[in-house]
Amino acid sequence: MTKYFLRSLIDWLFRRRSIGLRLTRIGAGLFVVALVGLSVGITVPTKDGPFIFSWDSSGGAAVLTWAVFLIATALVVIGLVLIARDVRLENRKKVIVIEARGLREWAGEPLENAISPAVKGRRDAFTVDVRQGIVDGQIVSPARALERLSGLPDDISRRASGVDRSDVTFALGGLAPVPLLFLLGVIVDDEHKTILMDWDRKSQMWRTLDDEDDGKRFAIAGLSGIHKTDSRAVLAVSASYDVFDDDIRLVEPSAPIIRLDLADRSTASHWSEEKQQALAQQFLDTTMDLGRRGISEISLFLAAPASLSIRLGTIYDKRNLPKLLVNQYENGHPLKFPWAVNMPVAGRFRPELIQR
Repeated sequence: MTKYFLRSLIDWLFRRRSIGLRLTRIGAGLFVVALVGLSVGITVPTKDGPFIFSWDSSGGAAVLTWAVFLIATALVVIGLVLIARDVRLENRKKVIVIEARGLREWAGEPLENAISPAVKGRRDAFTVDVRQGIVDGQIVSPARALERLSGLPDDISRRASGVDRSDVTFALGGLAPVPLLFLLGVIVDDEHKTILMDWDRKSQMWRTLDDEDDGKRFAIAGLSGIHKTDSRAVLAVSASYDVFDDDIRLVEPSAPIIRLDLADRSTASHWSEEKQQALAQQFLDTTMDLGRRGISEISLFLAAPASLSIRLGTIYDKRNLPKLLVNQYENGHPLKFPWAVNMPVAGRFRPELIQR
């Protein structure tokens, strides 16, 4: 704890903008001004006689000089008190960094290192590694991968124990199959402050979602095809790659298909926080609409970047929305979607693997 306090203090001195730091700097400047007009004499007794140090600057009113000196002292003291308070406040906060690794073996920068210093709080980072049983980016044993994620709620509870809910921030990111990323979002949910980051394959680094919103949104189609007798529906979301109806019909032959197609979509059309929030709201509104139309189970086919996949999981209401099955795409498999995960929502307490 002491080590972290000292590290936080150094951070404050070199990178924080705070009232305390500004007051300390102003006070230090006034000290220089005061010393120019201050007369100081110090005598130190030694065995060879007194050692006398004197500072006598001519000019300037003595009363004014001492007033400046006292003000400078007060500013520095108050500034240091405020800095110590801010450091203690930061020490109380916690940032839980969860990185999901589930595609290829790689030695990229850990997500923890990419979190901005402006995010206050002690870092508590861990990796959910589901890469065992992977061949060329495909998970051979999704059951083992799901097992690792299933223990995540207990791990999160342990790490957040003893910390006020308002003092906990989650930072999430990863490279993993869509159902596992969506499940990560469902587990964390949106009841905490959450920061989402994504891996930029072009620059080979973690990035924040800091681009401008281009205003492009989902085009929604297919809701009119739902009948009163339907209790199950397909929701196809194309936010990066295309989700094709012909592929869906290999595993969902009869359920009505509702489509959310992002205009001018690509693998790089997701780098805006505002845009992702708007897309997530469209997704949430559509699932709510399906529930109102009598749909009790949704089969989700999602093609989206990792950060958006996680975000959609965080906003999915566990209690009030329909049951949800999230499908995994494998281009080389004859069924295209060889497995899926039943999400722990709508009364289901644990995720369940569906293999086809």
